[in-house]
Parts: sequence; C-alpha cells; structure tokens
Amino acid sequence: MQDEPIGRRVAALREEKGLSQSALARLTGSSQSAISQIESGDRNPSYDTIRQIARALDVTPAHLVGASVESLEAHELAHFRLLRSLPSEAVNELTQFAAYLRHKHRKPNT
Repeated sequence: MQDEPIGRRVAALREEKGLSQSALARLTGSSQSAISQIESGDRNPSYDTIRQIARALDVTPAHLVGASVESLEAHELAHFRLLRSLPSEAVNELTQFAAYLRHKHRKPNT
C-alpha cells in the first residue's frame, strides 16, 4: 500500500471500513464526486482534505499519503486497523490478554 497513489489508498481504506463514497463524503464534509475524483486520481486532495479523510478513516495523514513508520506484514497492518476500530474498553481487554499470552509463551530462562 505504501507505493500506491493516494486515491487507491483512500479507496482501499474506505472499503476496509465498509464505507461508501457517499458515506465518506458525509464524514469529511465533502461531496461524493470529490471523493470519486480523488480515488480515481483525477483530483489531488488539499492538505486539509487529507486530514479530514484520515480522521474519517481513523488513520494518520502520514499513513494516508503512504508514509511508513516501520515495515509491517499485511496481516499485522490488518490487526492494527482492527485494533483502532475497537472501543477503549475492548483495547484494554486485548492489551491484558496479549500480556497474558506473552507471559504464557515466554521462553524459560536458561
């Protein structure tokens, strides 16, 4: 996804969230045709539009434009996106469960 044009990234993230172009447009205060033009590469979004789309898709503007903090496998990215969609109580439960699993599967000291 990192080397994809921004329009393809917007479309992929939007679809991953289960949003239509119209729904994304409503969330960003934009029009469906503007979202369509961005996704098709016919329109370059302004920085403000990038921020609004990123907020609506629950990603950072840097991620939306293709910046990579670290190299993650596709399944790892999917897990992080899923994590972002959870309410804070569920994130806390998942964090506790991950700590439990890390402890359960730790390598014994030799």
